[in-house]
Amino acid sequence: MWHAPRVPRQRFDLLDIVPAPLQGHILDFNWSHERLWALDLPARPMAVAQLRWLLSLPWWSYQRAHFVISPEQVRSDPSRYHEQYDRTMAADLSLPIHLLSHDNRVTTILDGVHRLLKADLTGRQVINTKQVTTACLDLIARS
Repeated sequence: MWHAPRVPRQRFDLLDIVPAPLQGHILDFNWSHERLWALDLPARPMAVAQLRWLLSLPWWSYQRAHFVISPEQVRSDPSRYHEQYDRTMAADLSLPIHLLSHDNRVTTILDGVHRLLKADLTGRQVINTKQVTTACLDLIARS
């Protein structure tokens, strides 16, 4: 069951422009990557195929517009979206991706979209993940 946050959370700056496909996949508060990475969570392998649906969401910016291109678009036209493609190919697959899970179901990716795309592009069947539960959200929230 979802519980109200125990600590004040700083509202996500771009919440008003999050497009419909990303609603429910973007946290509504600002959070810290450093705090996320500091969580002591076990790494677990997961099939890339189970996470491929995340690659269709418009996570990335293009020409100064937020949330307009998806990893699938980058895959389809790497020369047009060369900045995101270059970031993808430079991603370190030794690092796990962080997934938000609720009721044992992945609801979004918090960190690692470029790594997930690279794993898929390079034919990896499995990627290491760290499952973040909603109980951990207060630990990464900026107040």
